[in-house]
Amino acid sequence: MNAIRLYIDIPHDYRHAVIQHRDSVANVLTTAMRKHGWQPTKNQPARWGFGVITKPINPQNPNLKQRFYRLQRIILGSSDPEIANAIAQITPDDLIEETQTEGAGLDLSMAKLYQATDWQDTEAASFYCISPIRVSDPEQGIQNYLQTDPRFTQLLNRTMQTRFKRPFDLRFTPDNLYARMHGGDIAASMAVKMNQDQPVVLQGILVPFTLTGSAEDLRDAWFSGLGRSSARGFGCMELAQ
Repeated sequence: MNAIRLYIDIPHDYRHAVIQHRDSVANVLTTAMRKHGWQPTKNQPARWGFGVITKPINPQNPNLKQRFYRLQRIILGSSDPEIANAIAQITPDDLIEETQTEGAGLDLSMAKLYQATDWQDTEAASFYCISPIRVSDPEQGIQNYLQTDPRFTQLLNRTMQTRFKRPFDLRFTPDNLYARMHGGDIAASMAVKMNQDQPVVLQGILVPFTLTGSAEDLRDAWFSGLGRSSARGFGCMELAQ
């Protein structure tokens, strides 16, 4: 299989698929892919990505210092044939997090899985973000670059080139009306893991946008995620209707 986009839907009446951060979901997915032959390469950017749709639990309760979210859907994909082949073999029984204590991990074995319809090659498409799009500027020491200027597009292409070992020439055009309605504040935060009971939070851009480039460039972005940290839940996007 050359590419895949897998939807993992959790039943609406299931109340126990709860997360605080994206690391637990990443653990479930990497465990499942390993079962089917995928061997991650150390110190190499990921050629796969995922995003989650969640519902906050007790979002208005000021007495709760920790935030919890109920999982509703996970979107997992890759345009790398080896990784795509592993994803295609995942079953619900594979979606159980490995932990040192039995029963402590995330269990998604009740989920329903289905593949997206075939991607139609295109050189331009409009998208909205399932999760923030993250790039960094190592030359300026900026971990989270949050301006959608020409430098952002340059850094985005550099990140994709590093991930896929080939040149990219994408153009990222944010929705100007959306940005204006939000006062130009299009940054969003996401907890990726816990460190001593405190969430580790990274930021990215969250805005509807148009992406233009070669059909191959858009294909890799659609299936594998856009920007960096896609294996931590960033850069997942969906086609605008």
